[in-house]
Amino acid sequence: MKDSLHILRELAQRYERSQAGRTGVAERDLLLPYEEFLADSGCRDGEDRVAAERTLSDAASKGVAILKLETHPRDPRLVQSIRFSLANEQALFHRLGGPSPTERREILAKQFTEAATMVVPTEWLHSWTDFCHRLTSAASSGESVAPFYREDLPSNAELLGLIPKLLAWQGESLIRFASCVLCGESKRLETLSNRLAQILSSVTAGRVSSLDALGIIENPRFVLVHGPLRLRLEGEWLDLGRLNGPFRLAQFDIDRAQELMTGAKRCLTVENETTFHELAKLRSGELLIQTSYPGSGTIALLRRLPETLDYWHFGDSDEAGFDILRVLREKSGRDFRSLHMKTGRIPFEQESLGRPTRVDWPFYDLT
Repeated sequence: MKDSLHILRELAQRYERSQAGRTGVAERDLLLPYEEFLADSGCRDGEDRVAAERTLSDAASKGVAILKLETHPRDPRLVQSIRFSLANEQALFHRLGGPSPTERREILAKQFTEAATMVVPTEWLHSWTDFCHRLTSAASSGESVAPFYREDLPSNAELLGLIPKLLAWQGESLIRFASCVLCGESKRLETLSNRLAQILSSVTAGRVSSLDALGIIENPRFVLVHGPLRLRLEGEWLDLGRLNGPFRLAQFDIDRAQELMTGAKRCLTVENETTFHELAKLRSGELLIQTSYPGSGTIALLRRLPETLDYWHFGDSDEAGFDILRVLREKSGRDFRSLHMKTGRIPFEQESLGRPTRVDWPFYDLT
């Protein structure tokens, strides 16, 4: 048997879904057909019906007046509908032992109002305040507060507390380090990254739309390279082509180099690192860059290389491999062609070609 407050909880849920329950504004009362409501609430007959009718009758009594039972005009014993008005909202929810929708909207709005006073960098002070005020208004009127949650104040508080810290973040760090510093555990920022990105974009009008844009990155901004490459740093030339093996070049050094030169005729990007190392062993004089979907370091290097180079990509002969080729073209602005990639080749992995069959370009004699 259902407890005595079951039918009032059902009424409260119906009310919360109504315009009045969502927004605090109502053009009319909530009107529920009596028999239909009892049936939908699992109280059509038996002891559950008796208990539900007793509770509703008590709630409609003059001393309580939480709701009104409307009867047939010629037979007052026949209840036809239940009328519930916005004015009785607080009484109903207090009877159920919880805050009313209006009170919950006020609590949520207060959370955003208080967040507006948080300390943020001067650059973002005005936009942060406006952002919080917009959310305050939305919370009060029952509108969407996404990516915040109306019913999860602790989660909201966490996000609101993180945004000022993120906007003040200085320098470049891996996301798990930043997460330990800001959240006290290493994976929390990754979990929240999508929601944080939405908030950051709203606050900054799109100028900051990811943690990466703040210098909080998932992977170091390096590019794995082999072959003839020279950088002029602080007026002196660094000849990386003299190294026998591959080297990792930081994007920071790519960006700060006054000049960048290569004696290679071709630049070949290689999708899989295993194949890249096999090709690097040949010391062919070609400029090799290892990359799957290119990161910012790879793109920075490609954009600084001469446009006159021949650009080729050697990847897997599957959908992803050709998509990487497309992304390389789009992001680098270079006219990449495919090397040893054939649609429908089985197996499609580039490693399936085995060791290079020649030491010079194009490394494999394929027909």
